Amino acid sequence: MADPRVAADRAGRLFTLVFVVALGLIGFALYLQHGTGLDPCPLCVAQRVLFIGVGLLALVAALHRPSGAGIAVYSTLAGLVAAGGAAVAVYHLWLQSDPKRASACVGSPVERLIDASRLAEWVPPLFRYDGPCTLKPWSLLGLSIPEWSLVWFVLLFVGIALIPWIARR
Repeated sequence: MADPRVAADRAGRLFTLVFVVALGLIGFALYLQHGTGLDPCPLCVAQRVLFIGVGLLALVAALHRPSGAGIAVYSTLAGLVAAGGAAVAVYHLWLQSDPKRASACVGSPVERLIDASRLAEWVPPLFRYDGPCTLKPWSLLGLSIPEWSLVWFVLLFVGIALIPWIARR
């Protein structure tokens, strides 16, 4: 078992890595939107919010450098947000698997929630959506954006879940 200061420093470094990954993912989403003209849909924006949530929790944890139970608390909170992001990505994939279902994205509770929160007014380049949930206009290695989103949420979840264990080593 590591010294509490060593564990806190190790956890802080790992949380910093999670923050950098989340920041990179948001940066890539902005590149796809503004660099290639690929407008996000409401579910894409919801996933952005959850990536930002994971990143902000990781940043706070990295700056706080908690030890012991604090590491577990931050890991649990960030892990729950990552799991929520994975759930949104799975729902997005489920919608896209059937064109009739995909049209349900328009006027959906997610869209109404985003509109009611006025996120697009806070930071329009990040939270404004114009794209439909039906399109799969971009892929990398055969995976669409929501599939990549799911992959990254799962990787973040697993990485975050391992932080308390790695910090104690």
